[in-house]
Amino acid sequence: MALARIQLDEISEHIDPYAIKNFIISDKSVALPPMTSNYPFVVDGVIFAICIKGRGKIKINFKEYEIKANTIITVLPSFVIEYLERTEDLMVEFLIFSIDFMTQMPPSTRDIDISRSLVQSPCIEISADEAERYVEFHSFIVKQYKRKDHPFRVQMAKGLLYSLLSEVGGFYYSRMQETGQEVKASSHQEEQVSAFFRLLLQHHKDEKSLQFYADKMFLTPKYLSTIVKDRTGRTAFTWINEALIASAKYLLKTTNNTILQISDELNFPNASFFGRFFKKHTGLTPVQYRERDI
Repeated sequence: MALARIQLDEISEHIDPYAIKNFIISDKSVALPPMTSNYPFVVDGVIFAICIKGRGKIKINFKEYEIKANTIITVLPSFVIEYLERTEDLMVEFLIFSIDFMTQMPPSTRDIDISRSLVQSPCIEISADEAERYVEFHSFIVKQYKRKDHPFRVQMAKGLLYSLLSEVGGFYYSRMQETGQEVKASSHQEEQVSAFFRLLLQHHKDEKSLQFYADKMFLTPKYLSTIVKDRTGRTAFTWINEALIASAKYLLKTTNNTILQISDELNFPNASFFGRFFKKHTGLTPVQYRERDI
C-alpha cells in the first residue's frame, strides 16, 4: 500500500462544483484545505497557500515547518504532507492546480525555476507588505474565477496563475539573494535530487540502503549523499528513514493490519525491530501511535 494520494477532483467536490477542471481556489480564508488527515499523504497538484492568522506545524517531505501569519506554503506534486498541530484560529487561503493545467502557459513559464528553493524551503515567511500584495493577487484571481459565464474564463485563470507564479518566484528569488545563495541553479544536480525522491517514494518500503538508490542513479553513494545534503540540508539516509516512518504512520492509521503484518510490508526483519525503529523516530511505539487521537 502506498501513501494516500488525493486527487484534485476529490478536493473540488468539497469546495466548488463549478470549479475549473484542474484548478481550485479558496474564495475565503479556511481553517485548512479539505484534505486534512491524521497521516501522511500526497496531492496530485501544486499547492500555493498563505497563512492569514494562527499557528501550526506541518511536515513537507518529512521535514517539519512552523506555519504562522504571512507564511507562504508551496507544495509540488508527490511532496509528502503531514499535518502535525494547529491553533484553533489557524486560517489560510490557497489555490491548487495540476501540472496539466500549465501545459498551455506561455513558453517563458518554464524559465521560472524555483525548484531548488522549494525542496529546501517549501515554507517561507514573507513581509507584511509582501503578504498584502499576495492576498490582493489571490482576491483578484477569485473575482475573475467566479465569472462563470465569461467565454474565456479558463484562459483568464491561466494568465492570472502565470502572474502569480511570477510573484511567488520573486519571493524565493529575493530570499536566495538575501541568504547569498547562487541564484542560477545547477539543473543537472536538481534533476538528480528529484530523481532520488521519485525513487524513494517508489522503493522505500523494500530498499533501505543508500547503495541501492545510488546504483539506480549510476552514482556513488558518497556523491548522492553530498548533493542531497547540499540541496535539502539533510542526508539521503535521513530521507530514507523519514519515508519509512511516513508509510508506517499511514498503515497504522488506515488499516487494521497487525504490527507484524505492517513490519513485513515495510520489509523489516521482525516486528520487534520495526517497533524499536518506529519509537526511535517518533517517541511512540506503533501501538501507542495507532491508539493516539491525533
